[in-house]
Amino acid sequence: MKKHSFIGSSGSDKFCIRGIDVFKYKWIMIGDVVIVIDPDTKQPLSFSAYKIEVGSTTLSFVAGKLQNGKWGFFDYDE
Repeated sequence: MKKHSFIGSSGSDKFCIRGIDVFKYKWIMIGDVVIVIDPDTKQPLSFSAYKIEVGSTTLSFVAGKLQNGKWGFFDYDE
C-alpha cells in the first residue's frame, strides 16, 4: 500500500499547495480513492484524489474531511 504524506489541514476556504490556493480552482476528481492516515487520530480514512489545472500546470492531491472537521490534504503521484 502506497503511503500518502500529509501536507496539512485547513479549517477555512484557503489552503496552498506549492503556492497555489486549491480552493480558488475547480477540483477534478481523478477517479482514485486512497487510504490515508488521519494525522491526529492515526485512523485510516478513504479520501479521493483530485487535480486542478492552473494554466499549463496540473496539481494533483488527495483531500477529504478529517475527523476534526478540517480539510486534510495529502500528496498524490499518478
